Amino acid sequence: MGGLPYPELSDFHPRGQATQAYGLWNEERGASNRAVIIIDKEGVIRYRETYVPGVLPDPNAIYDIVADLDK
Repeated sequence: MGGLPYPELSDFHPRGQATQAYGLWNEERGASNRAVIIIDKEGVIRYRETYVPGVLPDPNAIYDIVADLDK
């Protein structure tokens, strides 16, 4: 996903370290729970939502949240 104007987080190595830090690691599945976390330039979490399996984040709602942060 090159060309995005913001960084994204992948949790490849060491496996689960970042998602554990955010309380999203699912030990039973050996993978993280799906979540959207928006962190501002100062490192403050401005939005956080976790999703149950089978439920996807609404990209339009996420866009609106990010747009509101710039106001």
